[in-house]
Amino acid sequence: MIDALIRSQFIAACMALIMFGLTAPTLAQTSATEGVPKTANDEGYILERFPDSLPQTTNQCIFFRTLYDWKPLNRHNLIVWAPSRKHPYHLQLDRPCQNLRFAHTIGFSSNNGRLCGFGGDSILIGHGGGLPDRCPIGSITKLDEDGLERLLAQGQGRTLREKRESEAAAAAKENP
Repeated sequence: MIDALIRSQFIAACMALIMFGLTAPTLAQTSATEGVPKTANDEGYILERFPDSLPQTTNQCIFFRTLYDWKPLNRHNLIVWAPSRKHPYHLQLDRPCQNLRFAHTIGFSSNNGRLCGFGGDSILIGHGGGLPDRCPIGSITKLDEDGLERLLAQGQGRTLREKRESEAAAAAKENP
């Protein structure tokens, strides 16, 4: 009887340690990421600061038939507009997509005709032969005007003309 009581107390203590071990890192991660901008719409969001972490998950989806335009920012990020230039979305990929910045066309893969930040939706990048690269979408965030400007200013996918205009504007601010 005493052995059974000691054994049950031992098992209860082990379970408590296991549960604490599962929740302790979560508590530490929450306090470490507190105050860090979650999406490009948040002030201070830096595109390349956390390239291996996805922004806050959203339940936003875009229908294929409404896609208007797209612009790569780097190997992890792109902006798509749907259904018009007034509605930008930030797509962040689960892994780097090697040819994204140089692609002339892209395709999409989904089970239901919508792109979402969950459910296995992907971007397809052709590279001149063979099967296209499949790059899973990790998150989709609808951008406000400030978020769009923040991403475009940080994106390496800008055209030479856009880079020169940005540099000229920065120089004009420094030397009025």
